[in-house]
Amino acid sequence: MTKHIILIGFKCVGKSVIGKELARQIECGFIDLDEEIEKAYFEQHNKNLTCRQIMLSEGQDAFRKLEHEALVKVLKLPVFGVISMGGGAAMYEPSHELIAAHTVIEITAPKNIVFERIMVRGRPAFFSPDEHPLESFNRIWQERAPVYSRLAKYKINNSGSLQQAVDEIKSIINQ
Repeated sequence: MTKHIILIGFKCVGKSVIGKELARQIECGFIDLDEEIEKAYFEQHNKNLTCRQIMLSEGQDAFRKLEHEALVKVLKLPVFGVISMGGGAAMYEPSHELIAAHTVIEITAPKNIVFERIMVRGRPAFFSPDEHPLESFNRIWQERAPVYSRLAKYKINNSGSLQQAVDEIKSIINQ
């Protein structure tokens, strides 16, 4: 089985940006799991929806199952690559065993900056409509942090430059 580099972490920590640049520099493929989810949804429903729209229309449970199916599909690819998982993908228990066989790296960033990045795009679908956005963010952050830490073999803090984060990951995979 081909080992992939799988980037996990909260929404807006830089997984996709880092993943694309890392893949470019080490000359391998890059897969954004969110894009794969959107493709899978289109194939199943003949509708182009964003992940946010899918979650709002289908609900979180259906979204997580679709996300898991997309993950299963990309992990079967015979070519080594960098995979950026959505922020909540690691919370789906059936995915834990699947990613454990790969190089799982948690990308982190300062909490206040992550919240600001998220809110620039508007309230995300996974925030509870019954809570203030900051309350939802803090609660979800607390729920996800231990899961990310448990699943990741390595942790990179994305508070420096893009190249610094990429270099840290390159040094990990070259060990």
